[in-house]
Amino acid sequence: MKICQIVASHGAGGLEKHVVELCNEISKTEDVTLVAPPEMQKYLAKTVHFVPMNFNRSRHNPLLLLDLLKVLKKGQYDIVHGQASKAVSLLGRMNGWFPGKTVGTIHNNKAKRAGIFVNIAHVIAVSRGAAKVVQGNVPVTVVYNGIKPVKVEDGFSRNQLCETFQLNSEKPLLCSVARLVPAKGFDLLIDALNNVDANLLIAGDGVERETLQRQIDQLGIQDRVRLLGYRSDIADILDGVDGVIIASRNEGFSYVFAEALLLGKRILSTDVPVANEVLNPELIMETAADAMAVKLNEFVFDYERWTRLMTSAFNVAQDLFALDAMVSGTLDVYRKVLETR
Repeated sequence: MKICQIVASHGAGGLEKHVVELCNEISKTEDVTLVAPPEMQKYLAKTVHFVPMNFNRSRHNPLLLLDLLKVLKKGQYDIVHGQASKAVSLLGRMNGWFPGKTVGTIHNNKAKRAGIFVNIAHVIAVSRGAAKVVQGNVPVTVVYNGIKPVKVEDGFSRNQLCETFQLNSEKPLLCSVARLVPAKGFDLLIDALNNVDANLLIAGDGVERETLQRQIDQLGIQDRVRLLGYRSDIADILDGVDGVIIASRNEGFSYVFAEALLLGKRILSTDVPVANEVLNPELIMETAADAMAVKLNEFVFDYERWTRLMTSAFNVAQDLFALDAMVSGTLDVYRKVLETR
């Protein structure tokens, strides 16, 4: 197949990670081109053709539409796959103007943007929650994001983490990983920790860092809660903690959830995809500080019960979140679309 992937976002978040890994893997057997902002090229395998494009322009900008249309007409692709709302919106506006069948991936469950997928031949959703918000009669297939096998290069032991970050090793050691932005709910989690006698490592950076540090200081829990900033050794850190906490207000697909599960770590999460589709319901927290504190106190001092309730999630993790499963599922969608008149 001759495939064109389009991603219109900037950065190095979950969406960009997904697109890069998908392109690199599919290009081992298919002809793959990626149209994306210039900075993404450095992450691609040599087997992926790359077309840089300035996506800083509005999705309504006629020059952006014209530039993209020229690429699609010239490429004569079998499949044109838009990743997330801006790329899908652009494809929808050009529907019928270029050869090939269209596929679009919805990466979150925000209903206000789901209407743009009605002009796409087939939608891939990264979770069942995301699939539910797609409008119209467009066919939808859930394909979970797959990740490369998680490797612990030089994992920390629990005692090493407590010593490194000057924490009392007699208390439970928890970890949460994400960008420090309001959507990730760290303000709620920090409030909850004020009523839970446990240690918490928060790995990640973002606009909320100073605000969150002030909150920690004002609550007087700076001896138990540490903001680690950006870390490139997340798997090594996760290897030594007692449990992983996801406190997000909303989420598309949590790579940290998948990574922690593949590492065999206990998890508590708010009611967000994909955690609410895989975890035992008893391990799902309400998105409120008081409710989080209750749930944390229920489990972080009862590892035996917490581990027992994780068993079913551990059993399905390898199948659901393997990179091969994502690639296979995506290629199956492409073949189905090409077979449909």
